[in-house]
Amino acid sequence: MRRILYLLLFPLFLGCDNMLDVEPENAITFTNFFKTEEDFNAALFEMELFFRYKPFENECMAYRGMQADLITSSSYKDQRMLNQVAIINGTFMNDWGNHYDVLYTANVILDNLHRGEEVSEEMKIFYTGQANFVKGFIYFDLARKWGDAVITRNSTSMEVYARSGVMDVIDEAIRCAGEAYRILPIYEQMPRVGLGSWISKQYGCKGSATALLAHLYAWKGSMIDLCGFVGDAEACYEEATKYCSELIEKKVGFYELEDNVEDICTKAMYGMGRSKETILEFELDETQEYPMAYFPGRIMISWPVEKTGTPSEIKNKDIVLKASTVKKIYETKDLRREEFFFKLDSMSHDTMLVVNDGYAYPYKWRESVYQNVSWSETPQFAYCKANYCYWRLADIYLLRAECYAKLNDDRAVADLNKIRGRAQASLYPAVGETDLQKAIFLERSKELIFEGHRYYDIIRNGLDYIRTYLDGNFKTLTIEDIKEGALYLPVADGAFTLNNVMRQTIYWSRYE
Repeated sequence: MRRILYLLLFPLFLGCDNMLDVEPENAITFTNFFKTEEDFNAALFEMELFFRYKPFENECMAYRGMQADLITSSSYKDQRMLNQVAIINGTFMNDWGNHYDVLYTANVILDNLHRGEEVSEEMKIFYTGQANFVKGFIYFDLARKWGDAVITRNSTSMEVYARSGVMDVIDEAIRCAGEAYRILPIYEQMPRVGLGSWISKQYGCKGSATALLAHLYAWKGSMIDLCGFVGDAEACYEEATKYCSELIEKKVGFYELEDNVEDICTKAMYGMGRSKETILEFELDETQEYPMAYFPGRIMISWPVEKTGTPSEIKNKDIVLKASTVKKIYETKDLRREEFFFKLDSMSHDTMLVVNDGYAYPYKWRESVYQNVSWSETPQFAYCKANYCYWRLADIYLLRAECYAKLNDDRAVADLNKIRGRAQASLYPAVGETDLQKAIFLERSKELIFEGHRYYDIIRNGLDYIRTYLDGNFKTLTIEDIKEGALYLPVADGAFTLNNVMRQTIYWSRYE
C-alpha cells in the first residue's frame, strides 16, 4: 500500500520544483484511495519517510555555528564566514522545496481525513496530530532558516503564494504544534500503527510537541528582542519555561536525564528505544542503499568509530577541532572531556602530532556497521548506527535556564547546575563567573557539542553573541542587516519558477 501511495505522490513532486509554483495538484487521484486505516498508515509512513531526511538533506545552518579550528570544505567555510556572493551563487544550502514536500504530504493526510469511512475517530485524531506536529516542526525550521516563508493553504490549491512574515510563520508553527500538543497521547501510550512494537520517537507525541512549543516560544521571544518586532518577549519566555517544566516534571511523558555522561553517548546518541533522555529522534533507515541518519556530527566521525580507518584520517575531515581547544572548553574534571572525545590526553601527546596534527577525535557516537566490499578482504565501515537525536532533556533544562535568565529568575542557576552536576563540572558560580546568561550559553555549547544547536543558540542570545561567536562577515552585521534577513538563507531559484509574487530576502537581493 505504501508503494501505491508513493506512486500517487511521486508525479506531483515531479510536476513542480517545489510546492510554491502554480502547477495544479490533482486531488481526484486520492478520491478512491483514503478509505481504511491501512491507506492512512501508508500516507503516514510516507510522510515520516520524507520527514526523517528532507529537512536535513543538505544542511548548512548547523555548521555555521559548530565549534571548529579548521574547515577544509570551501562550502562550509563560505557559510561560516558569511561570504555573501559565494552563498547566493552556490548550491550548498537547503532549497526549501524539500520542506514543502514534507508539508504537502502532511496536508494530503489532513485534506483527506473526511474520506476515511472505515477509520475510527480515535485514529483520525491520531493522524491529525501527526500531520500537525510535522507541519509545526517544518514551519519552525522554515522560520529559523529563511525567516519570511510561504504558508500553504492545503494540498490542492492552485494559487500563487507570496511569502508571509517571519512572525506569521512562527505563529503558524505554534498553531500547528499546539494542535498536536492538544490531541496527541504521551509517548508511553502511542498506538502501534501496525508495528510489532513502538519504539520510534520520530513520530509526534505530546512530549515532542511540548518540546517544539518550548523552542518556538523561546525563538519567538528572542526574535522580538533582537529585531524589535511587535510582541511581548517576556510572555514568550514564560510560555517556553512552562512547556520546559512540563517535560522536566514528567507531565507529558516519562523523560529523565541519563545517569551519567557515558550513557549520553551509548544511549541518548544511539537512540532506537535505548534512551530515557531523548524526546525527538529522526530514524536511521537501514533499508536504504546508503543508510545514515542526518545528525550534524556525522561529518566529523573518523577513527576509532570507523575501525577500518586510521588515526591520521582525522586530518581529512571537513570540520576538525584541536585537542588544545577542547581542553580550553572543558575543565580537567569535566567528564564530558573524556567521554565526548576519544582518549583526549594520550591522543594529543606531542608524539601524536605527526599523525593527527593535534586534532581531537569525536567519540559522542560510537557504534558502526561494516559491510563486505569487492575491493577488500575484510568488511569496511558502512555507516554509523545511530538515530539523529534532535532534542533531549538536557537541552530542555538548559533552554529553561536560558529563558529564566532572560526573565531575571534565579531558578536558572538550579537548571544550569543540574547539567553541570551530572558532568562533575564546577557548579555555578565557578571562579570568575559573573554572567549567568553567558554561562548558560557556554554550557549548551559543552553539553550539546556537535548536535547542531549552537548557531541558533547564538542568535537567541542577541547581537553581541553573533559578533563574538560567529566568524567573518557575521562580526560586522548591524541590526538593520539582521532585520533584512542576513542571518537566514537566500531563497533558491526554484521558488521563483512560475511565481511572479515571490521575492528574494532584502539582504540577499543586494548580492544577486
